[in-house]
Amino acid sequence: MKRLLYGFYGGAADGSAAAMRLTASARGAWARFRALAALRSRVDRGWSAVPSTTRFDGPVGASRGCRLRLGEHVRFGRGVWLETGDAGRITIGRHVRLNAGTFVVSHAAVTIGDDVLIGEYVSIRDGNHGVADPAAAGPMRLQPIDAEPVTIGDGAWIGRGATVLRGVTIGKEAVVAGNAVVTKDVPEGAVVAGVPAKVVRFRDGFGAEG
Repeated sequence: MKRLLYGFYGGAADGSAAAMRLTASARGAWARFRALAALRSRVDRGWSAVPSTTRFDGPVGASRGCRLRLGEHVRFGRGVWLETGDAGRITIGRHVRLNAGTFVVSHAAVTIGDDVLIGEYVSIRDGNHGVADPAAAGPMRLQPIDAEPVTIGDGAWIGRGATVLRGVTIGKEAVVAGNAVVTKDVPEGAVVAGVPAKVVRFRDGFGAEG
């Protein structure tokens, strides 16, 4: 009798656990579908591409009509923000990870290659307000945006809290240290740090050490 009761209750417990796992999986799938649909609803449908393989760790924001093209298997952290203005566009390659709180803002072009890893709270902006004489051009909020394209090469790693400014090209497999401010081009395989960011060494097989 004990064996019979154990078999009954044990089987019921196993079934309940399986049902809970199935329910959690369904909730996760529904959350991903909602996030995907929300992002697709914000982008410029005539220019943009957001594949079904895009992954989300939480809500992702985008400006209305954002011009955004994603490769396969891009993963967004919670609170990522994507914005384009003027003629701006954002292109992100395959297997790219943008962690929580990252901002990507384009008024010209931001291009991120394949296999790039971007840490939390990174800011990537290809434009800023002009600094003409306020007496001639009015207050800062009315100054035109001064924009130049930003490119981040395949396999690069941008550390937590870093800032990438307009006109910068970050080379293939380069590393930007956390909280660095990148104002100039970064060679392939270079490791840069500081404000403004400077080369501190090269990864094996690159640059002076290659």
